[in-house]
Amino acid sequence: MTINATEIINAIGDGVAEALKTNTLFLGVEVGTFNNADIHPEYVITVEVAKRLAALDRRVSLETHMKELRRAAGGMAKLRSRSSGATLTDIEDILARYRFGKKDSQRLDILVRSSDGLLPPLLIAEAKLGVKNASGVIQDIDRVATLFSMYNDLQLLEQNNVYGAVLFHSMEEGNAVGTESQKAQDLLARLGVYLTDLRRRMPWLNAKAGLLTIGRKIQPVEGYKEIYPDGSSEDVFAKDSFTFAPGLVLVGNAQDVATATF
Repeated sequence: MTINATEIINAIGDGVAEALKTNTLFLGVEVGTFNNADIHPEYVITVEVAKRLAALDRRVSLETHMKELRRAAGGMAKLRSRSSGATLTDIEDILARYRFGKKDSQRLDILVRSSDGLLPPLLIAEAKLGVKNASGVIQDIDRVATLFSMYNDLQLLEQNNVYGAVLFHSMEEGNAVGTESQKAQDLLARLGVYLTDLRRRMPWLNAKAGLLTIGRKIQPVEGYKEIYPDGSSEDVFAKDSFTFAPGLVLVGNAQDVATATF
């Protein structure tokens, strides 16, 4: 079973958009008449995106311990050690360099694996709430990049494509229709600098970041007509306009990462 960049982009765009609908539903009729929904908590995004990545011949897991990925990667590397030329000592030395958090207890939001447990993951993904959390997005990219470094050191990327994704969203009220949030543009500028440095350190890793067309929504100002007992009426402002767009940092050793259309 394989996956590609286009399928990942579509699943993330649709999933983040559905998370917005879910949060709108949670507002209730009375509150929803006057307030725009934003996505809280991030677990809603995680679930909606994961649902769209599921397939009969895939295993999709939430909140997977990253040390589990290290253990599985070590097993894969040992199985192929005869063909790779690596000794068991070499493999153990590599694995010892990778610890995930002070207590080795960090978790990955979404993990997509093929039904063949002897292959690296198809996709490793992290989710953040919004563009205001730039440092959080970059920390998540670091975590994903660390896993790629581990797989590369163990020579597990030579015949397998692995994708990584860090997803977020831009939600800006009051913007003119068709404009993007300045916060989103500031975040993407920071990510561009970060990804340039990442590719300098890991030239075999392709990377791309941007806001997605899929799942983007532009909502104009909303209101309603108030009817008075004397028969007169008045247009009443209810909700501000907003622009909403899923965002994505996509990385991987597959070539279609670099050419993917956001």
